[in-house]
Amino acid sequence: DISTIVRVEDYLNQLGSVRSRFVQLSSEGDYAEGELLVDRPGMLRFEYDPPHPVVMIADGAFLLYYDKELKQSTFIPLWETPLWFLVKEQISLSGNIEVTDVVTDRATVAVTVKDNDLGDVGAITLVFSDQPLALRKWTITDAQGITTQIALVNPEFGVELAEDAFDYSDLNVHAGGGQKRR
Repeated sequence: DISTIVRVEDYLNQLGSVRSRFVQLSSEGDYAEGELLVDRPGMLRFEYDPPHPVVMIADGAFLLYYDKELKQSTFIPLWETPLWFLVKEQISLSGNIEVTDVVTDRATVAVTVKDNDLGDVGAITLVFSDQPLALRKWTITDAQGITTQIALVNPEFGVELAEDAFDYSDLNVHAGGGQKRR
């Protein structure tokens, strides 16, 4: 449905900041909770609750995956991750982005997209409540078919976020100590 795709595209492009608790479930049975911050374009922070010692921070160019216990960091180019779709400056549901499914009912809208530039990285399904449209969860399916679902719990949209929310200097991450993955 073209009108649904246009509505979702407009909503995502107007989405500025988000602060939310989240619940993460994977098809492998993993469960985690934490806090999510998004500041479009480019900025993202997943802070996982114990016992998961992980923080992921996108700074506009790279996604840092940091294990606080092991003090290990991995930098991945943000545009090589499915999360890039949510935080890039201009979101377009056409061109290299292929809409593979649109499902609507009285209360929700779900749109599945695949970035053809990323090859087999996988797909992302965005789920919105409707009337008004509001992002509620997304599911990422990787190249191996493993799904990871992130559900937003009490999300706040358009909120002011701390300037240092996407700073990772306090994590003792430095170029020599991390690994850049290509």
